[in-house]
Formats: sequence, C-alpha cells, structure tokens
Amino acid sequence: MVSLSGLRLRAVRARVADVTSECAAPAALGSITLTPHQQRAVSRVLQMIAQVGGCLLADDVGRGKTYVALAVAGRWARPLVVVPASLRTTWQRAMRRADVDCAMVTHESLSGGALPSCDPDVVIVDESHRFRSPASRRHAALTAITARVPVLLLSATPLQNRTRDLAAQVALFLGSSAFRWDEERLARFVVRGADGARGAGLPRVAPPAWLRTGHDDGAVLRAILALPPPTRAIDAGDAGALRTIGLVRAWASSRAALVAALHRRLRSVAALEQCAAEGLAPTRHDLRAWYGQDGEVQLAFAPLLVAPALEGGRALSDAVNVERIALDRLHAMLRESPDPDVARADALRRLRTEHPAVRILAFSEFASTVRAFFRLLGSGPGVGMLTATEARIASGRLSRDELLDRFAPAGRGAREPAPREQVTLLLTTDLLSEGVNLQDARIVVQLDLPWNPARLAQRLGRVRRPGGASIVESWLMSPPATTELLLRVEARLRTKLARAERTIGRTLDVLPALAPSGGTLADASDSQGRDDATFRVSAALRGTIADRVASWRRASPCSHAGCARDAGPAHRPFAAAADCGDAGWLAALSDGRLLARLGSSPPDTSGSVARAVELACSPPRPCHGDECPVALADAEAWLARERLTLACGMRDDAPALDAAIERRIARVLAHAPRHARARLHTVAARLRDRLGRSRTLGAERELERLVAMHTDRRLGDDEWLTLSLQVTERAPARLGGSEAPRVVAVIVLGPAPRARERQRSG
Repeated sequence: MVSLSGLRLRAVRARVADVTSECAAPAALGSITLTPHQQRAVSRVLQMIAQVGGCLLADDVGRGKTYVALAVAGRWARPLVVVPASLRTTWQRAMRRADVDCAMVTHESLSGGALPSCDPDVVIVDESHRFRSPASRRHAALTAITARVPVLLLSATPLQNRTRDLAAQVALFLGSSAFRWDEERLARFVVRGADGARGAGLPRVAPPAWLRTGHDDGAVLRAILALPPPTRAIDAGDAGALRTIGLVRAWASSRAALVAALHRRLRSVAALEQCAAEGLAPTRHDLRAWYGQDGEVQLAFAPLLVAPALEGGRALSDAVNVERIALDRLHAMLRESPDPDVARADALRRLRTEHPAVRILAFSEFASTVRAFFRLLGSGPGVGMLTATEARIASGRLSRDELLDRFAPAGRGAREPAPREQVTLLLTTDLLSEGVNLQDARIVVQLDLPWNPARLAQRLGRVRRPGGASIVESWLMSPPATTELLLRVEARLRTKLARAERTIGRTLDVLPALAPSGGTLADASDSQGRDDATFRVSAALRGTIADRVASWRRASPCSHAGCARDAGPAHRPFAAAADCGDAGWLAALSDGRLLARLGSSPPDTSGSVARAVELACSPPRPCHGDECPVALADAEAWLARERLTLACGMRDDAPALDAAIERRIARVLAHAPRHARARLHTVAARLRDRLGRSRTLGAERELERLVAMHTDRRLGDDEWLTLSLQVTERAPARLGGSEAPRVVAVIVLGPAPRARERQRSG
C-alpha cells in the first residue's frame, strides 16, 4: 500500500517535471522517428528558447542535432537555417526527410555581406563555432539577423580555444553581458545530453594511439627556430613568434607543407625587396593587397600598391636581405636532408596492409600534406584525395560527390560501387571535418595535430555515427619532431581540452595517453577548478538532471483525492519531503529553473542543484511541523531578492549601454518643452522598464546606433525615445509567458525530525 506521503512526493516530482519539460517533442518527424534522446533534446531546447529566447545545442557528433533542430523549426512559420556551404546538400536532404521547409543562407554569403531576403521568425545556425569571432563580418551579419527573433545554435564543439568563443555565440541571444560571464554561467545556456546517454547507439571509440614513423630530425627544427624575425610592415607589431610557430606546425605536418610555407614567405620577401629597391615602405594594408585569391603574392603589382617612401627604407632593405639569405639556407637544407614524408607514407601504407578490408579516413590541416601523401600513395588501388580545389583518384579528377559516394556509399545513400571503383583510403583536408556522414569508414588517421583540439573530435565524428562499425579506431601520425616539441604541442592541446570539459562537459578522448617515445606525459593541463567542478551544473550535468526529471515525469502521477485536496488551489505550490541524510530543499520555479539549498549554504540555481536532485530521489516521508512552510518561505524570499535586484538595476552584469541610455533619458526629460513633458515622461518610463530585461546582441547594436545618432543630433529627442522603445519592445517571441517567476513545487530534504535529534544526540 502506498502511503500518503509517497503519493505527495510523486505529485511534487511530477510537478517539477512538468515545469521543467513543458514543451513536448513529437515522436515522428516526416519519415524520421526521433529517438528518446532526441525528443528530450527538443523539449529542453524549446524550454530554453521559451525562457531566454535562444539556446546552444552542443550534443556530440552523430547524435542527430540536425533533426532536433528541424523538429524545433517546425514550431515556427518562417524558419531560417544558416549553414556552411559544404553542408547545404546535407541539410536539403534532411529537410525533405523531415518534411520541414526552411529558408537557407550560407556562412560564406554572410561573410560576403549578403543578408537573406526572407523575414525569418526563428534562426537556426549550424556549426555555430564558426561565429566565435565578434569582429568578423559574418558575426555582425548574424547579429543583425537575430536581433528580434529566437535563435538555436548547433555545434558539437562550441568552445574551440577559450571561454570567449562560447560567449560570442550565446551573446547573440543574451547580449553583451555574456562576455563578462565565467564558464559556469555560460554553460547554463548549453543543452547537452546526459553522460550515460550520449554514447547510446553510437560506435565505441578505441583508445587513440600513435602511428610511429621512427624519424626524428632535430636539425630542421633548429634551423626553423634560428630564422631571423620576419620583415614587418612599418605599422605592424612583432609577429615573429607567430610566423615561426606557423613554420613549425607546417613542418610537423609534412615536408611538403613546410616547403609550401617557405615558398609563400620567399615570395613575400621578393615583393618587399622590390619595394625597398624603389624606396617604398609597405603598411599592413599594402601587404594584404599583395595576395591573390589563391594566397600567392602578386609580385608584379607589389610596388604599385605601396604607400609613398618613408624614412627607414635602408633598414628595410637590410632586413629583407638577411631574411632572404636565411630562408634560402633552410630551403637548401631541406633539399639535401632525407624526406620524412616517405617514412610517414610508409607508416600509413602499413596500416592499410594490417586492415585490408577497412576504409580509412586521413585528415590534415594542410592541402600540401594531402597532396604529398597522395603523390606517394596514389598509385595504389583505392586511394582518393579531396581538397577545397580538387577531388582526385589515380585515374584523374572527378567530382566531390562522386568521390564521397565511392568512399562512403552507405553513409551517403549511394549505390555500392564496383570493387575496382571503391575508395578505401581518403586523404582530405578539414573540408570534411564538419557535417558529413562517412560511417562506412572504421579508422580515422590524424596526419597532424592542430592547435585546436576540437578539430580532432570533429574529424572523428565523421566516422562515429549510427549505423557504422561497432568500434572506431583513431590513430595520430607522429611528426618528425623531438619528444620535447611533441610534449609541448600535446600539453597545449590538453590545456584547451580541460577548459572545454569544464564548460560543456566531457567529449571524446582524442589524444593518446603517452607520447610516442613511451614516456608519460606530465600533467600539463589547466587543473584550476577541477576539484570543485564535480558539482558544477555544467551542460553535461544538467543533461543528467534533465533525465532524472524526465524519469519523474514518466512515473504515474498522483491522483489520490486526499493529496489533491492537500495540494490546494492550482496557484499554490506543491510540497513534499524526502528522507535523506543531507538537509535542505529543492524548489521548481515557474520559469523552468530549479532552485536548491543544502545545509547552511545560501540558495542558488547552480552548484547545489545536482546534489539536491539526487537527494530528492530518496524514499518519501511525511512533512513535519513547519519545515515545508519554512522551505517555501526561504525560496520565495530568494525570488523576492532577485526581483528587487533587477528592479533597482543592481545586476552584476548590467551593461554600460543601460547606464548611457539612462543618462540620455534624464537629459531629454530635463530639457523637454513644457507641452511635451507628460508624453515624453510616459515613453521614458516604458523605456526604463524595458532596460532591465534581457535582449539580444543585435538589439544592443541597434540601441548603440541610436544613441550615437542622438549624440550627433541626427535624431531629435522625441524620435530617439520612440525608436529606442520600439527596439526594446521587439524582443524575440517567447513560447512561454512573461509573468514574474514563482515557486510551484518544493521538496524538503533531510531525515525526519526525530532522526535528526538522534543524530545530534549520538
């Protein structure tokens, strides 16, 4: 027999689940059946859009983010999808299968300044990590598009190098305040699957390993490090270290990549020599103008594009001469020393021999490396090469789609090619590292180590997809480097991986545990915050919480008449108690947030929630005395303080723009004509009321432009107030209401009062 307290606890848990999962997801989408994981993701995304007008879905590659996004897009009338040009066909195919029609614009067209002709009511951005630079033209274009509509961002790797990468993306719907937030706060707006569910239905990834070449050439590395600083533009800073790092990275990828980098630098030096001979001193703008579309220096035009002569022309000539001599010496050394690319190609050939019936996908950041490997391996059967400019097999060129169909027919829904037409080794650049299904392959080879570890996971994600091999292998080609250099590269990657793990949760293991020499890598990762990160409500941890809440919702709701009468009217919170060791409470708020308090710590919506959710799963017990009213009062007092803080403009993240608008409002009202004061005061009051609310980055940019126009007297006082109010009122449409949040349910945690007394006496 179920006790009344048990029924009450089930009712409260069901109410918590209803509040945090109010947006139900369809089970089917066109011809696609959504998995339970995808349905939960749709519900959580819709819930977050309803709360804050946007969301970042950062689930792992292969988990069906595209169909989750299309299920969300189906809720609106005019959805717009922003995708890389290389994924346009993939999205068109997915939209046909899902029976969801969306307008589409590419990242590249936004970079070129083109805006969509449609008027969208929701925007979905695939591979949103490409918008991590707020200074880029594409970010500015997307900011304008999303100024007044909800936005859903999709990326398996939103944090590429630093926390600011993530802030630049969520700022699109949260405003510039996001740039002042820490990792923990930013992670609240990232939806990610629970740790236990992320791997379900996907191939297992074998521990990554090194593919050793046995070649270690320290002479070339020392020669690169000994190069003089590169000749600079007259208005440039010292970029010598970055140029040197670029050469080291090219050399660690392949001899061919280093030779190509030296060739480009020698052509720049030659162009500088022409300028120095004519007494001209180039600026950074001049240097950029020298490069053609293919990255080559246009030598014949260099002197014509340079500013008039300045002092120091003789020094420029001397510096150019020193650099040219050093580069020529390094180039001669490369011609005379053994080519490490041969040993590296042999290592890849051995891997193919050991796995004769397995398709292998090999990635490199450098097209020169891909071409070098194809030159050494392309005469063999089943080898293909794909770069941004060409697709090729041994018999000649073919189209990109035809090459991919030969390599991954099942993943692309193509017919199985004849045995002599099959491609079993595909050498490619990072052109294929995003959004392409290549699960016919079982092995991924990283021909080089990019500085950005997220790229490693993206490459592996092309193969680790539903319907692929049960186990995916990952191999990393060891560079012709000293162990010390390799350890430094690996340490840098691990530092970035640790930062991403703390913010968006753990992803795939993309680096092996040991260096190629067999030595154990010292713990070079950034360990700050690891100890206290256990109870952080990161995106992954919130996924676990969402799954727990979903399990409450699936449980039978309480229909006991006594419980229903005890719960009171619908506007009154539910209350129940759970018998557990730690004292505190867990409250559900009407805006979907969970609020918790454990022990003597103050209530919060982050650190204590994860633990409180686990405690709330404890067996039920009756409420005693005033413990439920006290918990309710405590939660409502926290909400009251939050409302007061927002009303007084005392937010810790209040942007400077609000203060500037407040000052301008005061100035307008102080100088308003007597006959217009009443009307202007009414408009100003409405504008002030809107200032404390969240707004998109696009809305902020519009307000900044209006402030500048008013400052320059291009707008009158009346017009400025009216236009500013219109911008603040055109907020993204929310699916939920706009009423102030309130407590709808609370679960008291801790042992019964008598048990607490026994604990104290013991």
